[in-house]
Order: sequence, then C-alpha cells, then structure tokens
Amino acid sequence: MFKVLLATDGSQSSFKAVDKTIQLVKNMKAEVTVLTVVHDAPFYQFYDGLSAEHLVAVQKSIEEGAEKRAREILNKTANRFRENGLEVNTILKKGHPAEVICQVAEEGRFDFVVMGSRGLGGIKELLLGSVSNRVVHCAKCSVLIVR
Repeated sequence: MFKVLLATDGSQSSFKAVDKTIQLVKNMKAEVTVLTVVHDAPFYQFYDGLSAEHLVAVQKSIEEGAEKRAREILNKTANRFRENGLEVNTILKKGHPAEVICQVAEEGRFDFVVMGSRGLGGIKELLLGSVSNRVVHCAKCSVLIVR
C-alpha cells in the first residue's frame, strides 16, 4: 500500500494538490495523511516598544489564531477526501514548514509527498515557492509538485 503525505497550507495552490491527490489515490490502495505546519517564527520581533508581558500576550494570541486556522485547513481538506469516499489521517505540527514536511515524510516512511507549487508565503522564487523548493531538495522520497 502506498503512503502519501499531502502537505497543505490552505492556499489555492495547495487545494489544487488536494484535488490531484484525490484523483491519484481514488482507485488505488493508498494511505493518505494530510499535514499542516504552523510556522513557529518569533512574532515578537515585529512589535517594538511593547512590554514583555504584552509581547507574550500578543505571541500567544497569534499562535492560537494560527493553530485554529491550521485545524480548519485540516478539517476542510479531510472533508474533501471523505466526500470522495476516501479515508485520510491528519497531522498538525509546529516548526519550519519545509523541515517538518521532510521530517514527517522520512519518519513516516511515506512513498511520496504531494504539495502545491506556491503557498501563502510572500517571497516567491523563479519556479517554485520557497517551501516546495526546499522540500524537493531535502525529502528522501519522491515529491509531486502540483501547479
């Protein structure tokens, strides 16, 4: 049985990857796991002039909002699979997205990773988004980038 890791961030590109994954696995035996990664960058560096107490409160609020959004993305994605009669597992992790995707793919012994070509990040590279580009280079399994 193939093990597929679908990495999504809720972007339009990642939902194209969801649809492509559904097409690919619909008529085959595959275990699909959907992964969303909450980037754990220190947000406090953008709030100059706030007290330490306020910085902690702002950081906590941002993190809670990001985790809530990530759970919504996972639920929406899982529902798309279920609507097509497919079972799916979900994982929510914190960290640098590319590194976490590669780590989960390796530790879970996935056969391949599917992801969109561009995510929600603001920095764009020539051909691929920065996360998908990094995953292509660090993953030890095959990677399918969906446009």
